[in-house]
Amino acid sequence: MVAYHEEVMASLVEHGERSRKTGKDLFEHQAACWVKLQKVHGPVIVRSGSQRGFLERLRGGETMATLSSNAWDPALKGVLADLGLPDSLLDVARFLHDALFDPREVLDLTKTAGLPDEQVVRRLSDAFYGALTGWASR
Repeated sequence: MVAYHEEVMASLVEHGERSRKTGKDLFEHQAACWVKLQKVHGPVIVRSGSQRGFLERLRGGETMATLSSNAWDPALKGVLADLGLPDSLLDVARFLHDALFDPREVLDLTKTAGLPDEQVVRRLSDAFYGALTGWASR
């Protein structure tokens, strides 16, 4: 299952690397791909979830956390820049992104709530921007 999850994350890394988008546009481009990936791969990814938090796993060098960081960090850094927030909030952006875009939650919104992919991307992205801005103001 880990190899399967790694393959999914590697495809997301490649998706982002092929894009010429930046900032929020890159973030939402990645988010749209992520939501689509969850429809196919989410049920398997959910089963291989860790009991440890994202930042702990990233700092410990866990492969999945590192791949996720590789896939999302350029977009997260771009969001910080677009929002006029300092790069020092990258770990906060990682944490908030991981919490909001968890495969379980994406599947809940698409399958259980029946929201179209575009609404899931828009709502989660807006929630992410708001949470990040709110966190930065404290």
